[in-house]
Amino acid sequence: DNTCSLYVSIPFCPTRCAYCSFVSYTTPRLLSLIDPYIEALLKDIDDTFDIIEELGMKLSTVYIGGGTPTTLNESQLERLLTKISTRTDTAKLMEFTLEAGRPDTITEEKLDVLKKHNVNRISINPQTFNQSTLDEIGRKHSVEQSVKAYQLARAYDFRCII
Repeated sequence: DNTCSLYVSIPFCPTRCAYCSFVSYTTPRLLSLIDPYIEALLKDIDDTFDIIEELGMKLSTVYIGGGTPTTLNESQLERLLTKISTRTDTAKLMEFTLEAGRPDTITEEKLDVLKKHNVNRISINPQTFNQSTLDEIGRKHSVEQSVKAYQLARAYDFRCII
């Protein structure tokens, strides 16, 4: 049907979980690479959209995964989502997903940015609601933060929150 999907990787997390096998960067030195990474990523997104257009394809879904994309601050998220929004009508996407898998990185300001750019599906993934397990696996958030993050996201009326 000549459609395609776009995956955007944000390989940064506030901390590294004990079970994680993904390439992600967590130390302050490596987290300082976020801005240069975003600059390079914006160029890659333009190049990818150029290819999609050259092939005459239609973008149907965008998935921004990690790491933890909500490790980005509001300004960084705005730059990323603005680039995508300038290259496609995000309101017409079948699905526009962003992983918000660390409740300790979710803020109203970030949710405002997501909503503004028509993100319609977010993943809030606390991994467990057992605090001792969260502590054991290296998650630096509480069960209470997970519940609050979910309630906050619900207030924004995203089509799907997982």
